[in-house]
Amino acid sequence: MDAVDTPQPVGRAIQAIVGGTASGKDHDAVVILARYDDLGMRAGLCTATLIAPNLVVTARHCVSATDPTAACNAGGEPVSGGALHGDRAPSTLAVFTSTGGVAPVTTVDLDAAARGKTVVVDDATNVCNSDIAFLVLDASLTTPIAPIRLGPPANAEKITAVGWGLTEIGELPAARMQRKDVEVVGNGPMAYPDDARYGAGDAEFLVGESACAGDSGSPALAKSGAVIGVASRAGNGLPRDPANAASTCVGATAHVVYAQLGAASALALRAFAEAGATPWLEGEPDPRAKNDAKPEGGAKGASDPAPTGPERAATTLGATGTRGESAAGCAASGAPAPGAAERALGFIAILAAIVRSRRRSDDAR
Repeated sequence: MDAVDTPQPVGRAIQAIVGGTASGKDHDAVVILARYDDLGMRAGLCTATLIAPNLVVTARHCVSATDPTAACNAGGEPVSGGALHGDRAPSTLAVFTSTGGVAPVTTVDLDAAARGKTVVVDDATNVCNSDIAFLVLDASLTTPIAPIRLGPPANAEKITAVGWGLTEIGELPAARMQRKDVEVVGNGPMAYPDDARYGAGDAEFLVGESACAGDSGSPALAKSGAVIGVASRAGNGLPRDPANAASTCVGATAHVVYAQLGAASALALRAFAEAGATPWLEGEPDPRAKNDAKPEGGAKGASDPAPTGPERAATTLGATGTRGESAAGCAASGAPAPGAAERALGFIAILAAIVRSRRRSDDAR
């Protein structure tokens, strides 16, 4: 799901949250995670969620070099692709925040809110059943944070998919996008209903049409606002339409596989320890709140019981580069032509500058 501007080793596709609408301030914890080359130009684009002032959770393929695509079976093992080839230097990764969902300009890294300090990942060698990562930032942000659920989604639970993926015409959206009431099909392990060669492991869960390329690492949010998982790969089992790279992410057979946050509890707790932060667990008060101060960020809510159920696999939802496809589903490839997204976002740059100016004025008071 990562979108890039120049050919890279990993695939990408061009579609924002499928069937989505603009996302407002309730989702300001959902941020852009961009990767930059040695010249400070954007080379990759993902979505992440701020879960502590200096910590985000995202997909592993957003912080590591991987194969162009990944297809996995119900045992969480690779059928093809998905190999990890080393982690990116944290300093090449930058986070951009937004007030009210207005898309920031990310062409260069000058306006990044923070940069990566430490990548926290497990010792997996493939993204199958392990496509989750944490990035400790070099600064603590005042942006709202989201609580987390260290457990699986319930059967048929409704989640909200939120992301910054590219639109169907290959341009960055003018606003963060969301799709509400996406039903959880079930938790792995299970074989793909339409092709038993593929499936999802016990650390993943499946939903229907929602995320696509550029939404890699984006959260599945519970009604409580808690992060349950991060988007890993998507597909619909159909051949790609050469005229629309998003064609494999839409329709009744479309699915998205999310890496389950609860299955990575030990890794999550290690990341919080690395960041020197306390986890905000679903149903608990924000640990940053003092006395009866109103917490910022996600809402409180009770954790739902764990289910079991079906899953599917497809390709990695675009990590960092050239177009690639797999028999299991959506290829991960595509990015706006240099300048195209920026022309579409020209007015956004002005708004972003106004917001930054107001923030500086507020800080000076």
